[in-house]
Amino acid sequence: MLTSPERRRDLALKIERFHGVTLEQVLGEIEYLRDADDTVIAGGSLAYGLGNGLSDLDLVVSGPATVESSRIPLEHFVGSLRVDVWKLAQGLIEGSFERAEKALTSEEELLGDFGDIDDEDGFKLLHRIAFGVVVDGNGLKLERGGMDCREVASGLVMREYAERMRASALVAQLALRASRPIAAVVNARLAVENALNVVVTQRGFPFSGAKWLGERLDAEVPELASFYESFRRLPADPARDGAALVKAALQACAEVWGLELEFDALAALARWHNAENVQLVEIGADRFLLAPRSGAIWELDESESSALRRLAATEDSEQGDGWGLADCDPGELTLCVGLLERGLLSLRWTEGVPLRVLDVGRRARA
Repeated sequence: MLTSPERRRDLALKIERFHGVTLEQVLGEIEYLRDADDTVIAGGSLAYGLGNGLSDLDLVVSGPATVESSRIPLEHFVGSLRVDVWKLAQGLIEGSFERAEKALTSEEELLGDFGDIDDEDGFKLLHRIAFGVVVDGNGLKLERGGMDCREVASGLVMREYAERMRASALVAQLALRASRPIAAVVNARLAVENALNVVVTQRGFPFSGAKWLGERLDAEVPELASFYESFRRLPADPARDGAALVKAALQACAEVWGLELEFDALAALARWHNAENVQLVEIGADRFLLAPRSGAIWELDESESSALRRLAATEDSEQGDGWGLADCDPGELTLCVGLLERGLLSLRWTEGVPLRVLDVGRRARA
């Protein structure tokens, strides 16, 4: 691995080649944001040896004198280079690591707690600090004990993406049962991509998001690049070939991490959550599904309304912990998959995927 000065030099050469600007010009542009003893850290794809001429430069400015923080980056342009700057109090960064370390020791579901698929700022912040390039200053001296910062940052992404892998594997199998082959193959490929993101992170590479997965595999985990290749292109006829691709994807994920991903095992751990307060409304002989938060209404047939009534009774029970997938008949599953596609239901898990389970997968491959 390159030393910090070498990484800084590599970053400087890259932005000068792409944009014709220097790191010194960038530092001059953001000087107004710095307090005494602040350090400037570069993260993101450009700092991790990835990126291209369209990539922006992500910077964190922090230090012991910084008091106020902004979760929203301040956008700058230096020539054609877009520079996003997070000005953060050091205490906020320390608190983020402490919260992440606490989450890692929990057996409960972690999925989405530090950022969903569209917003992963929680992961990216931890990795910018743990794996970033010190562009200027003496580096952050975080006042915290416990796990190493890189161990926390990597472990958090491993757990998140392992749980995403599990969720995608379940949705792929649900989609097959609901005769939605396109959704099945898309989620099967996503399960493989999530599994491979866990591998890349476990190998010690910083988190750069799913968009650089192919490049990371080619450059850093070449033995898995061909493994991924067979899932990049979806079948031309999902109705005919979807079941085979789902089966292959489940086998691939199990080989990588050794987790049990068969439908019955996953269904026993998952429950439908009525995230949008979906309701059954009956007016005379007509039956409607009402989703007031989304402003939507659908007319239901007799079997659909019967399924929704039975499932809603489970949600309204004393436990109130959602609709168990293992208790659903095929009609109920089909109804719920349709609601899931529309964002009216979500999946919740009775337990997470702790790192010790992933350790079992690693030992199984050794």
